[in-house]
Amino acid sequence: MRRTMVRVVAVGAAVGGLASCGTDREVTYAGGTLEKLVPEDERRGRELATEAMTLFRDADSVRIGVEMDTPKGHQKVSLLMDRNSNCTGTFDAGPAQRGDIIMIAGGSTYVRFSEAALAEIRRMAAARGPETAARVRERTALASGKYLKIPTGPGGGARRVMPVNSCDLDKFTGAMPGSPGPNDVIKALPATRRHGAAVIPLIENEEEGDRTSVYVAAKGKPYLLGAEVEENGRTMEMRMSEYGEPVSAVAPTAAETVDISKVGPAGGGLFEV
Repeated sequence: MRRTMVRVVAVGAAVGGLASCGTDREVTYAGGTLEKLVPEDERRGRELATEAMTLFRDADSVRIGVEMDTPKGHQKVSLLMDRNSNCTGTFDAGPAQRGDIIMIAGGSTYVRFSEAALAEIRRMAAARGPETAARVRERTALASGKYLKIPTGPGGGARRVMPVNSCDLDKFTGAMPGSPGPNDVIKALPATRRHGAAVIPLIENEEEGDRTSVYVAAKGKPYLLGAEVEENGRTMEMRMSEYGEPVSAVAPTAAETVDISKVGPAGGGLFEV
């Protein structure tokens, strides 16, 4: 699957389109036209999937959470993002990569690492010897409780420390197909509860052990609320919520921030342990 948290956003953009799975159906003549006999659960599955995709594509803002297993371990991110490329959220890419993030369209990005993450960075540095430990101890002290201000654009140093590389909701929704493909077989299962919400699972045909499950709201409009993808023995889970909620992406005060350059060249020094 995907290798780093930097690629998590791209994962979400691809999940909405259920994978095509070919099927052969008997074609009969009914009412003077050729019609395919489609079971009720599949007809309903396609209708719900189409409406859920449309609602997601039309959303002005939405929180998207992704949790997945990767070769580097379990990783997750949760971002509330809007059409203006603003977002706020949290990330967890392992013990030394956990915290909060604020991305402001046309401005800087702010990343605040948790105290547990900074402690893990110091622990890793201590294993490299006293000189490294002293340097990293000083730099993590600067970052403690502060947002690291990361300028955007070329030379900003963001690529080395950014837990995510985009908050562009247009990229997410633009990758979402308007409806299932002509050969997609999607079945609507009975309503159930998931993460405290009433949902209708939409399941595509399994193929060689891979499986995609999508969950839409069972009450009101069928908003897309989640998805699970099992592929090559690994699982990725997505959750969507807070449709239409405003994104309060506001720059922290000067007292709450530290310039990324103060923790090492191009901001990478904090993690060079």
